[in-house]
Amino acid sequence: MIEIDSITIGSKTFQYIKIDLGKAPLILLKGPVGFVMCGYLDVGTSRKLGDVAVRVTGVNDLDSLISAKVENITEKAAEIGIKPGQIVSDILSYL
Repeated sequence: MIEIDSITIGSKTFQYIKIDLGKAPLILLKGPVGFVMCGYLDVGTSRKLGDVAVRVTGVNDLDSLISAKVENITEKAAEIGIKPGQIVSDILSYL
């Protein structure tokens, strides 16, 4: 199953995508400036492309993504003030 939704959080609108795969879903939350991705996606590629990207793991839905800790970030994410260890809900305003 593929779920695509437009979600407003605070003053920003995000695109939420969830794709059920093998043993876990692929989840992405894209904002106007950057995105949060699950463990299925690669931060290295996002770095090479110069994206503002944040990676979390162990998420199964939007609620768990928003409450997850940031595990890895790109340099562009660091430049705008995002740090590993922050909770996604606390960094959404950057994205």
